[in-house]
Amino acid sequence: MHDIVILGGNFSGVSTAHYLLRHILPPLRSANGGRSEYKLTLISPSDHTFFKIAAPRALISAELVPLDKSFGSIPDAFRDYKTSEFKFVQGAAVHVDEGANVIHVRLTGSTANVIVRYHSLVVATGTTSPSPLWTLHGNYRDTAAAFEGLHERLPNAMTILIVGGGATGVEVAGEIGYYYKGKDITLLSGSSRLLPGLKHTGVGKAAERQLKVLNVKTTHNIKVVSRTELPNGKVLVNLSDGGPETFDVYIDATSGAPNTEFLPVTWLNDTKHVVTDVSTLRATKSPPGVYSIGDVASFSKGSVMDAKFPVPALGYSIWSDLRESTNGRKGGSAGTVVLKEKKYRQVGSDVQLVPIGPKGGVGVAFGWQIPSSIVWLLKSRTFFLDKAPELATGEDFLKQ
Repeated sequence: MHDIVILGGNFSGVSTAHYLLRHILPPLRSANGGRSEYKLTLISPSDHTFFKIAAPRALISAELVPLDKSFGSIPDAFRDYKTSEFKFVQGAAVHVDEGANVIHVRLTGSTANVIVRYHSLVVATGTTSPSPLWTLHGNYRDTAAAFEGLHERLPNAMTILIVGGGATGVEVAGEIGYYYKGKDITLLSGSSRLLPGLKHTGVGKAAERQLKVLNVKTTHNIKVVSRTELPNGKVLVNLSDGGPETFDVYIDATSGAPNTEFLPVTWLNDTKHVVTDVSTLRATKSPPGVYSIGDVASFSKGSVMDAKFPVPALGYSIWSDLRESTNGRKGGSAGTVVLKEKKYRQVGSDVQLVPIGPKGGVGVAFGWQIPSSIVWLLKSRTFFLDKAPELATGEDFLKQ
């Protein structure tokens, strides 16, 4: 039995699992006379996916976005696959032994470790943000609890500090500014402008103008040195300009770090991402049979596009490598089915839509600034919440 293991159960991991089960394992099984010699194991600390795209709107209130709408059950979404071909393990990888081809997994809610063998390994563990509002911190209930906490505090809060001038911080400031008018809202960009990751500087300037209309104050070149949660629920913040201030609500919207602490350091680059070939998704500093996709991979720009669009190319690479291994030479026949070669072609230019409230926002595509009305049409109306249930079920990958 050839064991394919996927580490990570959100955008990249779940999508890859569905794609392999639907489009890669069947032709391999057909080549083996209908007998299955492959089993896929999906490992994730959470048994639910998290549609993080809509988090800036979901944090406003449960009336606006019902709490359960952001999450989807992984066991339910995979229940139609044969148990001989698929297994879900709820736990976190704590060590990968590349010599023995095994993963030590700490089961969620337990101190026990189990050992999972692999022949092919897909690393799709993403990143962990400082706040559970933006990425899963283990079980999805931690993120749900973070939403519930804000749902309770926001209505009565008068002073709100949002830290981080990237897309998430701008979106959060816009949502709170629109839905909770009359509050003192400050956004710390942490740099000289908003949306510093974009080459088009005009997009950040436009975002600041739109936030000003919503009475959001944007402050540049000041960072948080430390923060302390007070007994009354407020937060005391020491800023780099020397001034301590107290806020009713503190929201950390800064970016996260890759989840790679359990991997051999030789697989990683200086930023602790898995060194990965962008076109084939093969990890290039690991032994053969290791792949990486999504935010944890070295090529990723942190976008959903880089988490989902490469899935078919990854599937082809796995099929091609397994075919070569089976036949003993490249280009050999794997039964009657030969898949068309797929490679990921990453979009080189900036492409980003940043809602600022439900009426519009800012954006850029291929160097061109996008009008607010287009951002409204494409994203700010719904934050793609209609797509949330499809994340767990892999609806985007019903076809090759």
